[in-house]
Amino acid sequence: MAMRPALFAAVLAVLASATCALAQPAPSPHATDQASLSHSALKATTFKAGTVVANLAILSYATGLAGGAALTTFITASAWVFYTANDYLWDTYSPPPARENTNQAFDATADAWRNTEKYLTYKPVIASVKLGSLYLYTGSVAAMTVFGTASVLTSIAVFYANNMAGDWYSTAPTVAAAKP
Repeated sequence: MAMRPALFAAVLAVLASATCALAQPAPSPHATDQASLSHSALKATTFKAGTVVANLAILSYATGLAGGAALTTFITASAWVFYTANDYLWDTYSPPPARENTNQAFDATADAWRNTEKYLTYKPVIASVKLGSLYLYTGSVAAMTVFGTASVLTSIAVFYANNMAGDWYSTAPTVAAAKP
C-alpha cells in the first residue's frame, strides 16, 4: 500500500496552519465570556476518545492493525484540531443560552438543533480528511468508500452525546458556596 508522501505532507501542513490559527482567535463583536478554548478542547478530547475505538476497529479491518493505528492517530489528531476550532467559534459567535437558576431546565431540543448546525460545519471538513487519508494510504476508491463511510457514520451518535453532555455541563448554573 503506497502512501503518496507529497499529498500527505500537504495535509500535515494544513493541520499545522489550523493549529496556529487556534492560537490567535479572531475578535468578535458578539463574543461573550462563555466561549472558552479550553472547554472546546476538553469537548474535542472527550469526543475523540469516543471515536478512537470505532475508527481503530474499522480502519484496522480495512488496512491491518498497523495501518489502522496510523490512520486512527492521524485522523484523531486532525479531527481534534478542527473540532476544537469549530466548537470555539460556535461558542464565541453563537453561545448556548445560559440557565439563570438551578430550577431552570436544560433545553435539550434547542441544544440538539444547535448541535446539528455545529455538526454541519464540522463534519464535511473532517470527513474529507478521513476519506482522503484512507484513499492516500490504500490507493483504493472501494476501501475509501466502504470503510470511510462506516467510520464517518459511527461518529454521529458520539458527536451528539458528547456535545449534549458538554453543553449541559457548561450551562449549568453555579451554586454559590455557603458562607460559614
